[in-house]
Amino acid sequence: MTSKVSRTVLKLNDLTKADEIKWKLWTIPIDSLSGMERLIGNPYVTVVSDKKFRIYKYEFRHYTDEDNWDWVPRCRLEFIDENGKGGWQFPDDERIVDLMETVLFKVSGASDFFDNFLADE
Repeated sequence: MTSKVSRTVLKLNDLTKADEIKWKLWTIPIDSLSGMERLIGNPYVTVVSDKKFRIYKYEFRHYTDEDNWDWVPRCRLEFIDENGKGGWQFPDDERIVDLMETVLFKVSGASDFFDNFLADE
């Protein structure tokens, strides 16, 4: 991954952790999945500097033989247009997996739950 791309993903993750970027559930079908890919869980979107981003988990078929394959999970981060059409996709990288985990943690409300649940300890 190029330096600018890597730094962008890291900054998106840091700003998400700091609650400076909020992600929302995306309920419209995703057009950027190919025929050999399928969505896992929910996609999420955010807008940063007038650019709309979408992140989601998906899996694709990795063929080990002509008739045998395994499903391999990945995370995808991409730019989308105002209509939700997929655009440029960030190269596959573990930093995107980290960002997806941060997004899932934030949208779940887990941190607030932990604080409230453990408040009397």
